[in-house]
Amino acid sequence: MFRHPPSLLSFISALLIANVSGPQYVYPIYGSYLYKRLAWSTFEASIVSTACFIGVSFSGPLCSWLLERLGVKKTLRLSSAIVFFGLFLVAQTYAGRLPNHFLLVTVYFILTGFAGAASFLCALDCQSRNFKQHRGLAVGMTTASVGISGLVFSQINDTLFKSEDIAIDSTLTEDATYHFLIFLAISMSLGILTGSFFLNSVDYRPVAVLPITDQPEPKSGIQFLINPIGLALFCTLFVTLGIGYVYLANIGQILQGTHPVDLQHIRNSHITLFSLGNCASRAFFGALGDVLHHKLGISRLWIFVFAVLSLIISLYHLSDLPEDLTPYTLLISMTYGISFGVAPAIITDIGSSHKAFARNWGWMLYAPALGSQFYNILFNSFDIYQIGQWSGWVILVVLLLVIYRQRTIPSA
Repeated sequence: MFRHPPSLLSFISALLIANVSGPQYVYPIYGSYLYKRLAWSTFEASIVSTACFIGVSFSGPLCSWLLERLGVKKTLRLSSAIVFFGLFLVAQTYAGRLPNHFLLVTVYFILTGFAGAASFLCALDCQSRNFKQHRGLAVGMTTASVGISGLVFSQINDTLFKSEDIAIDSTLTEDATYHFLIFLAISMSLGILTGSFFLNSVDYRPVAVLPITDQPEPKSGIQFLINPIGLALFCTLFVTLGIGYVYLANIGQILQGTHPVDLQHIRNSHITLFSLGNCASRAFFGALGDVLHHKLGISRLWIFVFAVLSLIISLYHLSDLPEDLTPYTLLISMTYGISFGVAPAIITDIGSSHKAFARNWGWMLYAPALGSQFYNILFNSFDIYQIGQWSGWVILVVLLLVIYRQRTIPSA
C-alpha cells in the first residue's frame, strides 16, 4: 500500500486533516456553555447548534468547485484560515467583545462547517487517487478519523479544560470554555495548515479513454432522486441523520435533567461514546453490506431497516426520560454511523459513475441538513421523541416497499 515514503506521509496527513475537520462533532462539547453565557432562548440555541452541520451539508458543490479551481494545497490553506477566524470570532463573541446576536454566531459556524467540509473533501480526494488498489481501506480510515474528532476533543476538554457551572460575570482568565474555543481555533487551523504541506495526489493527469457510445448514462441529480431507491434513501437519511445530529448537538441539554452534577464529565463521556459507536458502525456495517450484497445477494437496504428499528426503540425509551442514557446514545450513534457507512455504497449500486457519485452524494447531503433543521425546530416545542417514532415507522414502511419492489422487479 505504501510503496514510497511520500505516500505514507500523505496518508498520515489525510488522517490528521480529517480528524480536525469535524467541527459539527465538537460543538456539543461547549454548546451548552455558549448559549448559557450569551443568554439565548432555546429556539435561538437550537438554530446555532446545527449551523456547523448546515455549513458541512450545503457546501458540497462549492467545495468541489474550489478543489477543482484552486487545487488541494490552496484549498486547504484557505480552509485553515476560515476555520481559525470562524472559531476565533465565536470565542470573542463568548467573551463579550463582539455582538452576541445568534444569527451572527450562526454565520460564524456555517463558515467553520464549510471550511471543515472543504478540507475533508481534499483528504478524501487524495486518498481515493493515491490508493486505488486499497481505496476502500484508505477512504474508510479517513471517514472514521473525522468520525472520532468528537472523541479526541471531548477527552482533551475533559482533561485540560475542566470547568464548573458558568458564572455570567466570571473573568476570562478563569473561564475554561473561552480557552477551549481559542485552543480549537488554533489546533484545527494548524492541523489543516500542516497537512497542506504533505498531502498530495500522486497523479492528477487525466487518463485517456476511448469513448463508449452504447453505455447508458448514469443516473444523477433529479433522475437519481426519482429512482425509488434514491428517494427512499434520501427520506431515510432525513430522519436518521436529522434526529441523530439533533440528539448529539443537544446532549448537554438532555443530560441536565438527569445529571445536574458533574455535567461536563458525563456530557463528554456521551460524546466519546457517540463517536466510538459512529466510527465502529461505519466500518462494521459498511463491510457487512458488501458481504450481504456481493456474497448473498441481499439488498443493503435491510441494514437501514435494522437501523430505523433501532432508532424507534431508542426514541421510545427516551420518551420516558430514563436516568441512564448510555444504551440509547450507543444505539443512536450506531444508526448515525450506518447512514454514513452504507449509503455511499447504495448510491454506487444504483449505477453512478465516479463523477455522478460525487454529484449524487452532494444531493444526499441535503437530507441531513434539512432533517436536522426540521427536528431542531421541533426540539423543546413538541415531543420530539414521539414525532421521531412516527417518522421512523413511515420510513420503515417506505424501505420495505422499495425492498419488495426490488424483489419483484429486479431490473428497476
